[in-house]
Amino acid sequence: MDKLKKSPTETSKKVQIELVEKECLNRVFEWLSSQDPKKGEDEEDPKKKEELQKKITLNDLTRALRKMGCSPTKSEVKNMIWEVDDDLDEMISEEEFLTIYKRCISDETGLEPRKFFNLVQFLMYDKDFRGRVTVEETLQILFVRHGREQLDTEIEAIFGVDERQQDEEEKEITYQEYVEKVNERALQEQKKLLDDKRKGKLKGLQKED
Repeated sequence: MDKLKKSPTETSKKVQIELVEKECLNRVFEWLSSQDPKKGEDEEDPKKKEELQKKITLNDLTRALRKMGCSPTKSEVKNMIWEVDDDLDEMISEEEFLTIYKRCISDETGLEPRKFFNLVQFLMYDKDFRGRVTVEETLQILFVRHGREQLDTEIEAIFGVDERQQDEEEKEITYQEYVEKVNERALQEQKKLLDDKRKGKLKGLQKED
């Protein structure tokens, strides 16, 4: 009897992340969870107030996205949180934050929800949280994640073929431009997966004939 497949969350527990990734993730989580200056003001219980301060709330995420140049609706932000919110408290804990990161970097199907992950990934590059990143700012994380062999491919996927602008300044992209790039790439990869599956089925049918 075949063993039951493990859930993505169970699988992600075995995913190892490098020290430099962990440091970046800690920085991003701290920034995201500190965007609402009024968070916890109405909470009388000190323990609950402390717990609340350690989570990313709707207001935190809304403010962060606005700083990235976006104008998200409430439902859009709620949907981003829903992707990550395993305990359904309408907030993102540090454990949930790390879990979605591991799930997405280990996902080979392209089916994991990635709206929140895309924001986190961009902020890992964007150390000053200014809403723009250069090629140089992405190199460390891309190298750790993909190795030297895939580095140029990953840079090209984000910035295009030319790494410099016409004035020879290093090319940089905004968060919104980055999201467009990664979404376009995800669609292309999904199409390739479907095409490969179809080809595999056709080969199987041909063998049967």
